[in-house]
Amino acid sequence: LMRVQSALIWNISPLMSSAQPPVMYTTSLWSLPFESGAPVRLLQAQERALLRDLRSAIDKRIENKIASACRFAVRVRNHAKMVDCYLTTYYNHKSLFGNKKQISDQIIEHPQNYHIYEGLS
Repeated sequence: LMRVQSALIWNISPLMSSAQPPVMYTTSLWSLPFESGAPVRLLQAQERALLRDLRSAIDKRIENKIASACRFAVRVRNHAKMVDCYLTTYYNHKSLFGNKKQISDQIIEHPQNYHIYEGLS
């Protein structure tokens, strides 16, 4: 069994993105009792480790989704703040007889002149 696992890892290692070898579990997933002479303690320990690692992977996936949603929410909030700063600056500088397109182009091309980024913090 160990030779098969070693050969498998050796052959697929160039395809893996991680420098660490994958964890290989030796377990019996049958509902039948173990045969006499079987390494019962090893198989039970490996089964517990497999179930623990599966639980950990599920928990980490949920945590990663939550963290990803938080990062996205921060990006949306920052974008909304920036849009608000641009619009506020535009409304403060537009006039009744002025060229609105020219004012908006100036604000977009030279935001530092209108202190856009200072309003974001």
